[in-house]
Amino acid sequence: MDERFLTFFIVVAAVAGLLAWYLSLRHRKALMEHEERMAALEKGAGIPAAPESTPGSVRTYLLRGMIWAFAGVALSVLLLGVSLSDRRPEPAESRMVRAQQLSVRVGIPLEQAVRVIEQDHSAGYRGGMSPAAALIGLVPVAVGLAYLLFYATDERRKRRSESA
Repeated sequence: MDERFLTFFIVVAAVAGLLAWYLSLRHRKALMEHEERMAALEKGAGIPAAPESTPGSVRTYLLRGMIWAFAGVALSVLLLGVSLSDRRPEPAESRMVRAQQLSVRVGIPLEQAVRVIEQDHSAGYRGGMSPAAALIGLVPVAVGLAYLLFYATDERRKRRSESA
């Protein structure tokens, strides 16, 4: 099994495990609140107030924006670093095997396949992850910028700062 696949599988399993753990904690909390309310009803006591589900202050949008933006930049830097460090020189034996496979697959003479593989090698092709994969980090950066834009243009925050 390829080492990269194994690492990817471990990371996905860890994220899935953390998500399951978080969801079970959230479910357990909701279950406890429900049991508390039911016990109060059975005793005839007042029902405890349900916790308010307000989104919080406008400053949370600043925090969310910074988190998303910095996480996106970090993801881009990470993917770019991985893609650049993943490029290793290909051994001559491996190039010859690729040339033989290309020759059989496309139906060209072996000498021509060797020339094609050597041209790829001399042009700097090394396989591995493309540096363009780092552009995936632009997605969370855009989400963070949207939060920051909302924070900057929020009228409630501006009115509060003017009246204070």
